[in-house]
Amino acid sequence: MERVKNMGRADQPPTHQDPHDDGAQSYLDLATQCVEKAVRLGAEWCDVAAGTGRDISVEIEKSGIKTADAGQGEDVAIRVYAKGGMGYATVSGCDRRDIDEAVRQAVALAKEATPDPDFKCLPEPQPRPEVEGLFDEAIAGLGVEQVVRIAVANIEAGKAMEPDANLSGHVALSVGAGALASSTGVALASQATDISAHVSALLKRDGDTGYFYEFDFGRHLADCRLEHVAESAVRGARRFLGAKRIASRRMTLVLGPLASYGFLSQLVAAASAESIQRGRSYLCDRLGKPIAAPCLTLVDDGLVPRGIHSGAHDGEGTRRRPLTVIQEGRLASLLHNSYTAGKAGVESTGHGTHACGISPTNLRPVLGSKTAAEILREVTDGIYLESGEIRPDPASGDISASIDFGFLVKDGEIVHPVENAMLGGSIFDLLEHLDAVSSDARIEPGILMPTLRIQDVQIAGAE
Repeated sequence: MERVKNMGRADQPPTHQDPHDDGAQSYLDLATQCVEKAVRLGAEWCDVAAGTGRDISVEIEKSGIKTADAGQGEDVAIRVYAKGGMGYATVSGCDRRDIDEAVRQAVALAKEATPDPDFKCLPEPQPRPEVEGLFDEAIAGLGVEQVVRIAVANIEAGKAMEPDANLSGHVALSVGAGALASSTGVALASQATDISAHVSALLKRDGDTGYFYEFDFGRHLADCRLEHVAESAVRGARRFLGAKRIASRRMTLVLGPLASYGFLSQLVAAASAESIQRGRSYLCDRLGKPIAAPCLTLVDDGLVPRGIHSGAHDGEGTRRRPLTVIQEGRLASLLHNSYTAGKAGVESTGHGTHACGISPTNLRPVLGSKTAAEILREVTDGIYLESGEIRPDPASGDISASIDFGFLVKDGEIVHPVENAMLGGSIFDLLEHLDAVSSDARIEPGILMPTLRIQDVQIAGAE
């Protein structure tokens, strides 16, 4: 899982309104002035995102520090509509001459653009709930030296466990302030932080190889154990030593927390109204219909305090609210921005980006009645997939995925890691044969990652 980058910059939604934040307020003043100028030049609709972000990134390679980088940037993005045509311009830095030119360019592009009859309007100002915990002074106060120390602590801890381990990854943080203003009256200022560590470990033993990775992230430093990520990666790499081949057959597939999160993330991405309206999603014509077993209910919730993808509103200023995407196996909702909502004649769900895209927030499946251990103990012959993406073809839903982090399960017990195996089928076959969601889950800021069990999956092995 990648960290959230550049929080508070022009291409990100302002996430936490703070009237005492003078830095964010200055960007709100700038954005408002740009909107006013665009309207004077002939824009019928306009919104402007402006912000700054300070980033630190320390890269680990071959069990050492490769690079340590720090930077700060300012960005302004102007979106303009004129007679149904859209113009978009961005500028780095806050030189007023460059910004004024970008506003003029966006208006000119909108006037020359082919009118889009499906564009209706930009969002109006709306009451928004407060979302706590999206800015942390402790993270904001960190410098390069402290971030390097976290990276070095991981290297030392990993090498103490396995002196010959090859460690790689990064530790990074972002601190941002930003604002969004529009011709409809939206005026929002924000500040946000995030920090993350990602470490992979490679072990070699007499021609055998074990590899795994681990990560941690959060909006608050207190929500993380960043110095211990390498230890978990090394323990995972040890488990994947001694992999063996298996015969092809139909088996039970158990998705561990990391694998289940990847699987469900792909499913929610396919529920983007943009993809569906363009006929590019395997969920076309499925709204309101069953697509999965009744045990699956999946909620997208951007209002979770301290959630890594949380915010009171999206990148267009639309308020966020919990959205049930799948209700007891039925596709209950699509993810909309203002454009797709206008085209469909519905309300935006608050998943828009300022660059006209659609993005999910925090995924929170409704948990089941059995623990992950109980679910695994009921498996007679199966694969436990620790991690790995099950990525369907976006249009057809067909799946062909390698099993890189899997274990053979016999009579409820993990036997050994597997190699050179693949799983195949259709996303709908997997969803139909899903028969258990665990009652426990890996919990990351805002996100729930349960264990899932899927029956009768075709596994291709190589004896």
